Formats: sequence, structure tokens, C-alpha cells
Amino acid sequence: MVTSGSSAFDVLRGAIAGQPSLRSELEAALDLNVRRVNPTDRANRFGSGAAVEWILATVAYAAGVLTVPGGHNANGFDLRDLREDARGLWSVKNQTKRGEWRISNGLGGSGGGFVDATVFVAPSLPGLTFVDPNLHVDVADQVVVKSDAVTLPARVVEEHALRRPECVAPCEMPKNPGTGNEDPWMDYVENLLSPQRFPQLSRLFAASKPTTGTLTSELQALIGMRDSGQLTAEQFDLMIRRVGG
Repeated sequence: MVTSGSSAFDVLRGAIAGQPSLRSELEAALDLNVRRVNPTDRANRFGSGAAVEWILATVAYAAGVLTVPGGHNANGFDLRDLREDARGLWSVKNQTKRGEWRISNGLGGSGGGFVDATVFVAPSLPGLTFVDPNLHVDVADQVVVKSDAVTLPARVVEEHALRRPECVAPCEMPKNPGTGNEDPWMDYVENLLSPQRFPQLSRLFAASKPTTGTLTSELQALIGMRDSGQLTAEQFDLMIRRVGG
């Protein structure tokens, strides 16, 4: 069998190609990610990209490329260890519309350059595309060194995928429909600002929650939130009017 140069990627490619259900879940997860969080927003791009890293780590685990630290029967292992294991296999670069690949950034310079084996994920590619700069020198030689970054033209990775199908795990990658409206950072901040520790700062999130349940239970919940300081008197009166219809 022709190899990509990475035994781990070869196993991943074989699993995706040979297990339609795994490929289907991978495609659905990537699609759902871009539909829920719009990576066009620069602030969201990092969260969306991190999600793609996690998705590929879960696929690698399902394919048997990654194993739970200590064996499959280990309990209480740290998922971050598994992610670091995945990062040890390859870096992940993701985009939802065709453009140059930003390989590395630097403060006052271009960064480290193209030094890590990388899986490229994009709708312009025929699948997950693996490039190892130490093995695929013809690709690495085409990087563009700029004042603040090292980039790689989109066509270079596309041509590599066509020339070397052994470096491609075929799957359909989603384009960005531009409809995602979830803010992962808002969920994080809401979790950070717990009412127990931040009774005043958490009022905003408490006030935004729709009331549910019976009229009595809703009133009791609002009274409890007022008494605990989660709602101001003005917010409490507003919520009471909403409940009363």
C-alpha cells in the first residue's frame, strides 16, 4: 500500500474510507460546527478552529489511531492528554472558504514557518489532506515568507492532494453558510460568572432566561433570584410583568 509517510494518517484514511458511518459523522460534525459558529467573525474563528481540532481527535480515537492513556479500561483520564497526543501526530489547519493558508504568525516576524506535519481541512480539498514538510518538500518549498507570517497558496495544497491521493482521507468538507449565530465565548463567560461567586455580574444572564413551568413555580423562582441578589428590584418587576402576561 502506498503510504502518506505517516502510519497514523494511513490508519485514519483507511478508517474514513472503509467506514461510511464514521465518514458520515465526521462530515456532519464539521458541518454542524460551521453552521452554529460563524468563523467569519475573527473572535469566533479561534473557537471554531479549536472545535475542528477536537473533532479530528475524536475521529482519530474512533479509528484506533489514538488510545486512552493507560489503556481502554482506564478511568478518569484527562481529555486534554488525548488532544496533546493528537497534536503530536499533526497540526490542524482549517478554513471554510478558499484562501491562502496561514502556517505561522509572529510578533514582529513571520513565526516558526512550516515545520509540523499538518492536516488541512477545507471545502476546496477532496478530503482531509496530510502534508509533512520533511517528506513533501515540493510543498514546503512553496511557502511564502512575509513580514508577519508564513503562508502557503491554496493551489499548492490542492495540487498536492490531486498528485498524492494517499495523503487524502476522502470526505465532504462544509462551506461557511454565514448563518451561524452562536457565541462560544458568551457561554464561557456565563459559566465563569456563576451567581454564587458573582451575584451582581451574573444578573445579566439571569435576566435573559425565559421563564418556564407553572405560574407558581416561576414566581417562586423569581422571588428566590431577587432575594439572592441575582435580580435588581427593577429586573424583578420586569420579569413579574412578563410572567403575568
